[in-house]
Amino acid sequence: MNLLCGFVAILINDPIISFYLVLVGITFDFVDGFSARALKVPSLFGKELDSLADMVSFGVVPGFLYYHHILKDETDVGFEFYFKLLIATLIPVLASLRLAKFNVKDSGKIGFAGLPSSAAALLIISIPFLVYSEDLLFMKLVAMDWLALLLPIPFALLMVTNLSMFSFKSFKAGFKGNIVQLIYVITVVLMAVLFGWSALPLSIFWYVILSLVTVPFWKGQS
Repeated sequence: MNLLCGFVAILINDPIISFYLVLVGITFDFVDGFSARALKVPSLFGKELDSLADMVSFGVVPGFLYYHHILKDETDVGFEFYFKLLIATLIPVLASLRLAKFNVKDSGKIGFAGLPSSAAALLIISIPFLVYSEDLLFMKLVAMDWLALLLPIPFALLMVTNLSMFSFKSFKAGFKGNIVQLIYVITVVLMAVLFGWSALPLSIFWYVILSLVTVPFWKGQS
């Protein structure tokens, strides 16, 4: 279902409808892993299939949408044209490297090594979604051509770093073991109340910052 959502998002190629389809895909991605762990039926087959689906929904789709609805300009020629293609291509290429690394290298029970591909995808696809939803802040930001060009790059690169990011996948019982996750959820809810959909990319920025600032604490809970 995750893969189906991603492929239909490409076929439709609409910054708003495709955005919602990826959100549904992320939900399926979380539920299948959560269900496998809860029922104690994880498998190598499921792990590989999950990553193949993620490659489409969280690699190809964000690169495709960002290029067609933010970067692409019919007047582009020469270096600018190829540079924009390179930025769009960087997203699925680094997502594939991140997913392959995750499959062969245990990133730990309480966190991820590098930014999850779903989080990077969420930030990248939220930009065309917010622009086409006429969010004034993001329309102004994207109007700055250099920012539109550079914005996906650090988040694509974060996918292949070894920086530790906290996870919800091994949610522990009790308040103390989940304090970082709870802080994140509460602050994101407040962001959503204050900023609406604009909170979505801000929540990914906050996820990265909170992970790096609190890593000694939440790693100490293992």
